Amino acid sequence: MFELMFRHDLLDSGEQSGGPDGPRLREATLPMFQGVTELVARCRAQAPEPSAAVAAAALWANLHGIAQLWSWGSLQLALDGGSDSHDRLIEAALDAHLGPRAS
Repeated sequence: MFELMFRHDLLDSGEQSGGPDGPRLREATLPMFQGVTELVARCRAQAPEPSAAVAAAALWANLHGIAQLWSWGSLQLALDGGSDSHDRLIEAALDAHLGPRAS
């Protein structure tokens, strides 16, 4: 299901109309990514520009990597299966791409 949500190569976007007036997969996904880019820009206190888009893409890739490795059990093994490992990984990814939270 994870791969079907995000791997455009698995779906023929040209054939996915979502109904007569509905958007195709890529046309629906790109505006959502623009929203993520705008949120990253706000968190980084900068206008939505290529650097915000790159940071958003890096964050997106990092979170997808965490999800995939977690589903395989790789991260639990690497981190000795601590109960808060998942939360700490997500916090580390957010801090790495958005900067540490302000106190």
